[in-house]
Amino acid sequence: MKADRRQVLSIGVSAAIAAVTAPLVASAPAAAAGPQIIDLGLLPGTTHSGAADLNEHGVVVGSSSTANGPGQVARAFRWKNGVLSDLGTLGGQRTGASGINNNGWIVGSSTLADNVTTQAFLWKPGLGMVAVGPARSVGVDVNDAGVVVGYFFDQELGNRGFRWENGVTTLVENTNVPPGDPLYRRFLPTQMNNDGVIVGQNQDQAARWANGTVTLVGEGGAWDGGINAQGDVTISATWPQEIGYVWKADGTTRPLQIPAGADRINPVGINADGDAVGIASTGNTNISRAVFWSETGEVHGLPSLVPGAQAHAMRINNSSQIVGTAYVADGTYRAVLWKP
Repeated sequence: MKADRRQVLSIGVSAAIAAVTAPLVASAPAAAAGPQIIDLGLLPGTTHSGAADLNEHGVVVGSSSTANGPGQVARAFRWKNGVLSDLGTLGGQRTGASGINNNGWIVGSSTLADNVTTQAFLWKPGLGMVAVGPARSVGVDVNDAGVVVGYFFDQELGNRGFRWENGVTTLVENTNVPPGDPLYRRFLPTQMNNDGVIVGQNQDQAARWANGTVTLVGEGGAWDGGINAQGDVTISATWPQEIGYVWKADGTTRPLQIPAGADRINPVGINADGDAVGIASTGNTNISRAVFWSETGEVHGLPSLVPGAQAHAMRINNSSQIVGTAYVADGTYRAVLWKP
């Protein structure tokens, strides 16, 4: 699941979602006077799209692609003021955008000319796309200071985290591990706030990285989602039971409600007010729907593009705008924006 979720946030957002979801199913009804859902569309020549992130100006990024499989074409996009734009490529046929800051700088990943090797990129308005970070890397987020985080493949230890700033790449890892256990140094970033605090996974446990120090969530088998300005993190726990909660910067936790008809939740994004978004699902039948949690943890369903269709919420900004993916009648899916 770790690799699958990070793939959703990098190359081929929509294709990765297709691999882990089922056909159209009933979704939770929207709350009274609930948000409006907007279809962000497709880039030319593609059939699926998914949104990964947005900034405080309502600019959305993600990927628009052909169906998953051999020969798939995927393109990183930016949606701004109703216009969907292709961000280009580093030479390959598959790109995906995963994060955007408030300056409009975008990070993600692109295959190179061999269509196999993946490279992290940073895209700036007027300047376009450039490679950043180590070889064989994936960019996952960028903050307002222009710091990029992501992960790369190391031949000896597998995927490892990195931090890139002004052309300088450093490792993001847990240095407080017993001698002889190098695998436990691995920290895989998911998102970063403007203070440079990074949320991710240290082995199979959700963790925060701040100024070189890693703090683990209280229990194993917990997966990170997103981080807000205060350092609060959304968590999905699998043991001893399937629950979701907010792991606050002070170490306390706030439970998130599981909606009726679901048996598990996957909170993904969180804003400065503590409002969270994510997915509620029924594991046995793979039913999933987009949901919103208020700062008190009360859950509300988000509307779908088609009544009864599945949808996934990914990120929320401080204006309560939400991005994600929703299915349409033909079984394909679209990047969407929910506006209050």
